[in-house]
Amino acid sequence: MKVQVKMGIGADELFESIVTSVRYDAEQARGKKVPAKKIKAGFTYQKTLAAKVGGAQHVTTKITEFEPPRLYAASITSSRGVNTVRYEISPLEGGEGISVVYEEGYAGDKALNDLNGKLMGALYSPFAKRKIKNRLRDMETYIKQHGASSLDDEAEAGLAEESEDAAADAAESEE
Repeated sequence: MKVQVKMGIGADELFESIVTSVRYDAEQARGKKVPAKKIKAGFTYQKTLAAKVGGAQHVTTKITEFEPPRLYAASITSSRGVNTVRYEISPLEGGEGISVVYEEGYAGDKALNDLNGKLMGALYSPFAKRKIKNRLRDMETYIKQHGASSLDDEAEAGLAEESEDAAADAAESEE
């Protein structure tokens, strides 16, 4: 799934909010502070997600691409497959704002899981695209009002939820 949105903020501001969100998510999973310099390609952390059907799903998040303030990508691996999220940020012509391309994908560990993930993705794609566009708009509004570095716990949790949603959706589609 791919979504493109134009935003009236700077690339540095959006990228900083993504990094803040990743740090928050990693700190919640690890139970300790994560220095900003650790957030780079190759950084990995594990966490447990509560499954809606009951039980728990263990996932590993790994930053696969990290080129501030232009590119961030991560993989979220569960026992059933791999979700990927990717933000590509570029300035708009004329220097007023940015274009953000958000991509999300899923590859199941087995052919049936992969097919199920693709089918569920096709069914829910319009809803998921709307949700992602709304989340990006919420990020833009928050950054305009408060700045990227002043994200509070609630805002950080909302941004970190995006990668968690991707992993949880994959886990549920396979059960």
